[in-house]
Amino acid sequence: MVKVALDFSAGIAQPAGIGRYVRELVRELASLLGHDLVLWYGRPSGHCYGTPPATTTNRALPLSETWLTRLWHRLRFPLPVELVTGEVDLVHGPNFLVPPARAPRLVTIHDLSFLLVPELGHPRLVRFLSNTVPRMLREVDAIITVSEAVRQDLLRLYHIAPNRIFAIPHGVSSLFTPIPMEERRPVLASFGLRDPYVIAVGTIEPRKGYPVLIRAIELAATQLPDLQLVVVGSTGWLAEPIEAALLEAERRGRLVRFRSIGDRTLATLYSGAAAFVTASYYEGFNLPLLEAMACAAPVIATDLPAHREVAGDAALFVPIDAPHELAEAILTVLMNGSLRERLSRAARERARSFTWRQSAEQHLEVYRQFARRS
Repeated sequence: MVKVALDFSAGIAQPAGIGRYVRELVRELASLLGHDLVLWYGRPSGHCYGTPPATTTNRALPLSETWLTRLWHRLRFPLPVELVTGEVDLVHGPNFLVPPARAPRLVTIHDLSFLLVPELGHPRLVRFLSNTVPRMLREVDAIITVSEAVRQDLLRLYHIAPNRIFAIPHGVSSLFTPIPMEERRPVLASFGLRDPYVIAVGTIEPRKGYPVLIRAIELAATQLPDLQLVVVGSTGWLAEPIEAALLEAERRGRLVRFRSIGDRTLATLYSGAAAFVTASYYEGFNLPLLEAMACAAPVIATDLPAHREVAGDAALFVPIDAPHELAEAILTVLMNGSLRERLSRAARERARSFTWRQSAEQHLEVYRQFARRS
């Protein structure tokens, strides 16, 4: 059996995205590795969104994740993580970074937005990742990406040996499944939602393209006056003008906003939506898209390699930064019942091929390939 140390910090500190990846991956790995999975994590500095499983070996550090990042990656203190975890066969950093270690090291790269669309990210984070990730890529023994799209970008931009990079897609939680009409009707009514509505899920930040989506909804509403947009997402960086646009749409009754909701409520919103819509300029995977598919929501997405990879033929694709084309796609789906039904069936069927168990097993295969031999 291979003994693996994994950084669980994002599973505690981040509600969605990378946080969900870490929690779901660890839940499945725990059933495969048990106490041979050693989790380390910094002291929580805010709300806790997850806790490590009782069946793993857990090591809580007295420093916050911010201080650990500063020590290991900004100041580059050469203290091996085994001082915390004990001796292991491999160390996995699931969030772009992995600390110094005596054992072989593996890192997960979720996207290259800091390099490909730096103007859409927080300048300080862009600078940090631009300085740190290339060094990580040179130093680690193996790299996992969340999609083949990101893997190909790494091969093209960093000229890494292909046998060091492995594309392992996310899974989707079993919580995301179509919610029956009789259960979702009172929930949607309590939120003031009416038919039809479309849903967008993701942090409020420039990369997600919310201004384009709001404009598209305004255009589509000229033919569908009752159309509403549901937005689920916490406030991210550079969000002030986007939040102002969302607030104005909310004031006009065109938008219903949720900052944080439970998975069952989110599944209910997905299930009742006439479509899931994403106007992102760039994605490494886009987990909400997959969650919506699992709930049988028809998908309309910008034409990105990662979106094509996840959705396949189960979506309509539109160019980025194109509100008129997006509005036309929304109207096409909402006004064509047979198309909507076909997309709904195709989405749910395709989503079945993405499971966290499969993802964890593929991670474990990579662990075994690169683990230190006793």
